[in-house]
Amino acid sequence: MHMQIKRIPFMLLPLSSMKGLGSRFRGLGLRILAFYPSVRYDLRSLGVESPPENYCAVAFFSALIWSTILATVIGALMFMVGGTLPMPVKILMPFLAFVVAAGLVLVLHLAYPRIISGSIAAKIDRELIFAMRDMLIQISSGVPFFTVVENIGSSNYPFLSDEFKEVANKVKAGAPLLDEIEGMAIRTESEYLKKTTWQLVTAIRTGANLSTTLKSIVKVLVDYQFSLSKSFNAELNFIILVYLMAAAVLPTIGTTVLVIFSVFGMLGITSEVFLGIIGLSFFGQIGIIAYVHSKRPNIFA
Repeated sequence: MHMQIKRIPFMLLPLSSMKGLGSRFRGLGLRILAFYPSVRYDLRSLGVESPPENYCAVAFFSALIWSTILATVIGALMFMVGGTLPMPVKILMPFLAFVVAAGLVLVLHLAYPRIISGSIAAKIDRELIFAMRDMLIQISSGVPFFTVVENIGSSNYPFLSDEFKEVANKVKAGAPLLDEIEGMAIRTESEYLKKTTWQLVTAIRTGANLSTTLKSIVKVLVDYQFSLSKSFNAELNFIILVYLMAAAVLPTIGTTVLVIFSVFGMLGITSEVFLGIIGLSFFGQIGIIAYVHSKRPNIFA
């Protein structure tokens, strides 16, 4: 998965600053890396060659910028609309916002490489079934295995082609083919690419029929895609129920209860409360839709 990542989402500083700013504060980065050591493997899977402690230092300063912006905005609001609030509260709220935001944004920056590599691994899993069918056709036609690797590397698979192209380039430079195939299995985050490459290497080393091995690999990948679809369909029924609750049932029941309470002079419903209920329902629906979109198995995307 060695692709060139130039910027991490929500990080205000580019990865190019790892050489300058990151190296100057390498000691700070080492302290952060001790609390989140997995970031070194996540960055390596994205092809980021700079030391992980440099990335941690850049992530820290990006989190400081975000928290400073948030604290400034909250402080300005406190002094503009919080006229009845005591002065200690006006000072404490921006400070607390700064500390909490700095910690949360730093954790987000450290976790994002894993999120990106996981997303790329899922896309490789989707591309793998078509690439293996392509490989099966070529191998059955008598094309040499290394030529097949080159062909897949030059094909139009956005992420998988990069992996095979790297293998082909290293083999042309003198590296053993099977060693590079094994290296691809080690560095990738795609579970099914790992399994596929190990099966191919084992078949070649033992002299097994490669076409038969590829047929079994394709069958496993097809079954995996169908299992994803079935599990999503089963989960979707419950998600639809939750969506109906958030969109219709809970707002209706909540409004009815507030109207009843208002008759007894308790918790009277006002236009602000009504708009608040609508707003909560709206954002709840957006969250559910976003969750469904993230869980949807894009089998042929």
